[in-house]
Amino acid sequence: MKAEHHRVEDGGTVLEPVGHLRAALGEAGAEPAGTRVEPRPSGAPAAPPPAKPSDGERSYRPLIRPLVPRLTLLDDGDLAVGETVRLREAVTVIGRTEGDVRLPHDPLVSGRHAEIAREGGMRPHRWLLRDLGSSNGTFVRCARTVLRPESLVMLGGRRFRFQPAAAAPVGETTASGTLAVDVAAMRSGGWPTLVELGQAAGGLELRLAGHDLTIGRPGHGNAVEIADPLLAERHARVLCDPAGRWVLEALPSVNGVWAQVTAVQLAVVCRFQIGEQRFLFVVD
Repeated sequence: MKAEHHRVEDGGTVLEPVGHLRAALGEAGAEPAGTRVEPRPSGAPAAPPPAKPSDGERSYRPLIRPLVPRLTLLDDGDLAVGETVRLREAVTVIGRTEGDVRLPHDPLVSGRHAEIAREGGMRPHRWLLRDLGSSNGTFVRCARTVLRPESLVMLGGRRFRFQPAAAAPVGETTASGTLAVDVAAMRSGGWPTLVELGQAAGGLELRLAGHDLTIGRPGHGNAVEIADPLLAERHARVLCDPAGRWVLEALPSVNGVWAQVTAVQLAVVCRFQIGEQRFLFVVD
């Protein structure tokens, strides 16, 4: 498989910080409480206690073969615990009816929805998450993302599409050579919006009327308010940067900010979502 097939296409999305995520999840790699090794056969000698490592001694790690990431299908409502599989193949496909990891009960998952591909013939390797043309998209939890026309993001339990401001209508050129602009129309349509998806009627349309705004639950001083119990009091910040780009940044919260991606390099610890299933990806 050619490397360019898996090139990273979304350079405007920054995944959540690894150190912050490790701290939030606790010790990465810990087995679920209650897991026990099989009992020692009757009459077998007890194993000697493990030696304490001396100063500078490291635990064994493979030197040539790729590391084996762990992919955890998170239990509903949990940030760290779920069903864990080891990714030993160069490509792991996730889908509803096909692939190595299947989610047959989730109608929002396409038959072949996304894949995780390992790239690099020699270490260090990198792992890319790539959407396979799914109907409902692949999302990563992020620290920040650049909002491009038609970008999809998730805030709380809602999905939104970013729509840039409409261009100001321009009239005919006056006798002096000046273009006549409809100022009233410019003021009414001069700000971008976040339009809620998946609602037959009455979906939210959030007007981003300002260059630096906070988004959160009502009653907490936010410029953009959403009555959603899955949002923090102050959940996210949206601003127009010096380059004129609109950027969505995550503020501290349990449920985070999620951005749709086509292809993105996974951090050594990160989370992503397919359909309504959330995943934890860990390389250590």
